[in-house]
Amino acid sequence: MLTAEYPPFRPLSFCSGPHQQTIGAFLAPGRMSGHKAVKHVVSLSDGDRLVIHDDQPRSWITGDRIAVLFHGLCGCHGSPYIVRTSDKLRRAGIRTIRVDMRGFGDSALISRSHAHAGCSQDVGSIIRFLDGISPLSRISLIGFSMGANIVLKAIGEWGEHFPLNVDSAIVVAPPVCLMSTSANLRSYGNRIYDRYFTARLKKQLQMRRRHVKGLVDVNLRQVPDRLIHFDDQFTAPVWGYSGAREYYESASCGPLMKYVQIPTVIVTSRDDPIVPFEIFDRFEMSSNIEMVATGSGGHLGFLARGDTDPDRFWLDWRIAKWVGAIDDVP
Repeated sequence: MLTAEYPPFRPLSFCSGPHQQTIGAFLAPGRMSGHKAVKHVVSLSDGDRLVIHDDQPRSWITGDRIAVLFHGLCGCHGSPYIVRTSDKLRRAGIRTIRVDMRGFGDSALISRSHAHAGCSQDVGSIIRFLDGISPLSRISLIGFSMGANIVLKAIGEWGEHFPLNVDSAIVVAPPVCLMSTSANLRSYGNRIYDRYFTARLKKQLQMRRRHVKGLVDVNLRQVPDRLIHFDDQFTAPVWGYSGAREYYESASCGPLMKYVQIPTVIVTSRDDPIVPFEIFDRFEMSSNIEMVATGSGGHLGFLARGDTDPDRFWLDWRIAKWVGAIDDVP
């Protein structure tokens, strides 16, 4: 198993708290260095569709490595952490696929259904699509937050029967127990994130109800203002669950981590204000999983002093260097 090199994370002196890290990294710009991606529409196993953004370096040839990036809740291919990471990978010669999950980004008007934290079947559809583009390429899966849960759930479900072209995964801040994560969002001090996510989801749903023909929907006129109620009254029933509890239990990747057979790294912070660190101790982990837990960093934050990397984005460099080193292992 490839063991990554992780220099200590030392937060910016003026941005060391969990909320400062989380919000600071979210507001930090993400810019592709003079490159435009090619869009592909991927057909999914249930007949729906989503859009992926294909960033191919000039030096890349058929058979070289591909990295697939899955965003978090309310994110998309243009989220700063996705763009920054993709740019670093592309500059290292790795072809990157930035996924717009159902209902988000450029998939908003293409998909008829809605993404949720357990959409692991979509990972398989994307892998099959990429196998048709470059059947000799090895694939690394990269997930952030909700996307990290989806990736971990997929490879846990695959167990020993994983696609042979997928040989690695790195996931950041996966909410391995959605019930606990939801409760944490309702706690004092974290409700800003709860309200932000719900406001974004409401706005997105209203827009898609106006513009998407055949949108999968439920008879919910008054959309709730809290995430637990949104999941209970919309996300769960639209996917056939009885309510939020059944949805959270079914979609959480935690119970599946013991079945992971692909070399996988989990990167998380002990002070994450969204995903409580203690939930990782509740589940058995496969020996194929390497856990990297920093003392600080917030949720998808990791804004560092910049003394170990070319810029302050510690997380982006860890992902780029880990994926870039895979093919160097004898």
